[in-house]
Amino acid sequence: MVVIGSGPIGAVVARRLAEAGRAVMIVESGPAISDPPGAHVRNQPRFARDPDSYFAAIASDLRYFDETASGPGLPGASVTTAVGGQGVLWTNNCPRPAAAERGELLTDADWDRYLDVAERYLGVADDTFAGSVRQQLISQRLQLALTAAGREIREQPMAGHLVNSDTIHYVATHDVLAGTGVRIESGDVRCIMLDQGRAAAVQLADGATIRASAVVVAAGAFDTPILLNRSGIRPPALGRYLTYHPVLYSQVVLEPALRGGAEDLPPRLWIPPAPGAPWNTMVLRDTNPVPASPPDTDVAGDHIVEIQSFCPVDNHPDNTMTITDAGAVHFDVPLREADHARMASVLADQRKLAAALGRFRTGVEPQWMTLGFAHVMGTCRMGTSDDGTCVTDEFGQVWGVENLYLATVGVIPSAIAVNPTLTGAALAIRSADRLLAG
Repeated sequence: MVVIGSGPIGAVVARRLAEAGRAVMIVESGPAISDPPGAHVRNQPRFARDPDSYFAAIASDLRYFDETASGPGLPGASVTTAVGGQGVLWTNNCPRPAAAERGELLTDADWDRYLDVAERYLGVADDTFAGSVRQQLISQRLQLALTAAGREIREQPMAGHLVNSDTIHYVATHDVLAGTGVRIESGDVRCIMLDQGRAAAVQLADGATIRASAVVVAAGAFDTPILLNRSGIRPPALGRYLTYHPVLYSQVVLEPALRGGAEDLPPRLWIPPAPGAPWNTMVLRDTNPVPASPPDTDVAGDHIVEIQSFCPVDNHPDNTMTITDAGAVHFDVPLREADHARMASVLADQRKLAAALGRFRTGVEPQWMTLGFAHVMGTCRMGTSDDGTCVTDEFGQVWGVENLYLATVGVIPSAIAVNPTLTGAALAIRSADRLLAG
């Protein structure tokens, strides 16, 4: 069996297949950019010392489609080709989708079962930072007001663990595949070769072919539809219904009563989406992409936290990723009235949260990251009927090709607010089980 793409979702599929005794090869077009290959780049000691240097350090590993595009053209849309996929640059936050976000493709029991497996494969825990004094104080400060509004604040589930009191080990593909015997081979996949309604092989750019009893494409929300298109697999829904998360971020200088001291663990808190606030918010000390301005350039690290809010864009059939025969990609994802209203509410909410904790750090007041930067979904969505609105069935099998499956957050059919990697991994493991069942 061949898995195309070595990110965390490709890795969990390969692990599931290997645990069932199947011979699995992962094919990855990019080089190793971490040591060991497929380990998380952020595990380097320099990022523990200076977390805010991380975004600048990984900038060269991102390939943008069109940074000059206007907002509807998603100037932030980018991919990474590397051993470990974009997962080696991942934030590792792994919240579960709320009941309202899960849709009807899986029963609640199946959701819980596959989310449990995904959390185990990805090493997800929600108590890693329970010892953080800042986390406890911030949670206590915000809890009453959030509860009154029908919301809550929790510890943020994260794929990783503490190595020691001040060093986090971020999980990536290398960890997921440890002990499985699955190998990652270098190869730029040109197309999937079909024979009588089956995926028979994958052809590499150098002309070599790899025969396969089944193919799972786990190349991300962008490269997966590009590969399908290049292979002549072009269902009407390919690239349609695209959704993503506009991200509002800021940094807050905590008031003295909420600080935990220089040796304190960083906090990592989560305010899940709720009926009256359908967006996903994190309060944490992680990494900040924008430099602060005077007089706040030298604020101590234990005095600050980030607020990151992920605002879902409505799932609309005219939100499109168009792929030409020549392989050029064009995005058209305009923000509509409901999207703008939701984003205005997110901004107001972030200002209220910050006011309860301290003040915004100068230069890092609330600002939206480049549109299209985070969590693109829906480009090859799942569905229950081959009616032109989806690319795969509810198990991730491409319509009309019996042994070709997709494993990517691109299959998520609805606009969810939470970080999608855990959801995508759960769906991918379910797809692997369907493939194993024959």
